[in-house]
Amino acid sequence: MTRQDTVIKIAKITRIIGEWKFRYDLDGEVEMETLSPELLDIATWVRDIQQYIENDSSPVLTRLIMNIGFTDMLNDYIHEHKIEIDPTYFTVLKNYIANMKSLLALCDRYRDERKGQYTNLIEPLANKQVADLLQRSVDAGILDSDYQPFPKTQLIELKVIAYAISYICKFKHPYNHFEKLWKRTDNNRIGACRIPKYRIQKYDYAKSIYPEVDFSEMKSTKKVEVFYIEQNDEDRRIMLDALLKHGYISLDTTFKKFNGIFDKEQFSGPIDWKKGQRQLAYFLFQAFARFNEKNLWIKGECCFLVNGKTPHVACLSSGYSFIKRHNWTDRFDLKLKEICDRFNHIEPISVPFKNSLPIHTSKCVFHSTASPEAISTMYDALVSEGYIDPQTSFEAYKGIFVETEFKGPVVWMKSQIRLSYLVHLAFKPENPFDMWVKCVYCFRLPSGKAPSRESMDSNLRTIKKRNTLDNFDIKLKTIADNYLAAIQKK
Repeated sequence: MTRQDTVIKIAKITRIIGEWKFRYDLDGEVEMETLSPELLDIATWVRDIQQYIENDSSPVLTRLIMNIGFTDMLNDYIHEHKIEIDPTYFTVLKNYIANMKSLLALCDRYRDERKGQYTNLIEPLANKQVADLLQRSVDAGILDSDYQPFPKTQLIELKVIAYAISYICKFKHPYNHFEKLWKRTDNNRIGACRIPKYRIQKYDYAKSIYPEVDFSEMKSTKKVEVFYIEQNDEDRRIMLDALLKHGYISLDTTFKKFNGIFDKEQFSGPIDWKKGQRQLAYFLFQAFARFNEKNLWIKGECCFLVNGKTPHVACLSSGYSFIKRHNWTDRFDLKLKEICDRFNHIEPISVPFKNSLPIHTSKCVFHSTASPEAISTMYDALVSEGYIDPQTSFEAYKGIFVETEFKGPVVWMKSQIRLSYLVHLAFKPENPFDMWVKCVYCFRLPSGKAPSRESMDSNLRTIKKRNTLDNFDIKLKTIADNYLAAIQKK
């Protein structure tokens, strides 16, 4: 096997295991059959890789192998779900884990040999320059002799050390290597540590250990950017009242705070947006793009939060680009457009979108033009075939189509992939843009968990890829076809 073959196999294993981890994080369970068919080959690949590594202990290959990760997590998962996993897949994964542990042990041995005397450091920190710089902090009592922090060591001290050494050694990412060295990868990441305003004695002391370092860039300051508009206070107040009335922004938003996004001197903090980030992008463009197009998204990031979190400039931009590509600029959110048009004194269109649905038909339930009889027929079929909980009343089921009658999510008794199949066949024609969002709101799995949007979308792609869209579940297909036929008869 050549070096190129080895790299390709490592990349494939990384992709397959990464896909498993992604789905596991989303849903807690993974149907192994829906992963790549090459999953069945990974145990053999690991054995082949080890045979090659024994003859070529390249640091690059070793690092690629070490980055595959999640071996112990996968081992725990397959033993916890041994009953649900097909025996063929279980055997393959069991062999993969055994082979992988052997390969990782070999890589650890090679890595330690290359480190020489710097066995307490990870690559690329295992060298004399970094060790000498860390020794300063050891002598200062911040780190122990193994270059690890003492229990009393504060996170800000570690941030200073990491920044200083990265500055001197010209590391591209100042904190990544040190977060791995000190195992700060969860909620106590070094890079996320804020510079203190008070009680800065330890912060200043840590900086004094590395006097040659310029720490000015370590403390970044964010410039406030606000929107320029020509509307008066009355227009602003009307917009604020409309946004509050329809639940677009937090109910505790005052006019003074809202007015601050148009005046730097009055700015007191970002407005908390309560809808989706793409709707925020739509609002920003419709309301403020005329005079703020150059820095629109930067100003949006500064002036708004999305459910308490800072929006991402690139996501705002790409979100609105998505709307434009699909020609939804006039109908993505009709209520928002109405608010923005009124703010900009644009006359409303009298009869918009006669032959097309608005993108946001409801916040949570499925839009349906089916008659109560058609919905009842579908309900009876789903109950009789065991797809939904037999304790579900018709009133509860009908609520997933009528927002004012919604009583709670319906319990789906089968696998999530079958739920994806039904929703796609029956509800997508009238809910083409947000069916997975509504599915999460309207259904629950037997475990009580909400379905995962990403997993359902992935499951549907798997069905399509296998060309089984017409026969994946004949009973469900019949139920969906009868439901759609009843709609078409109206």
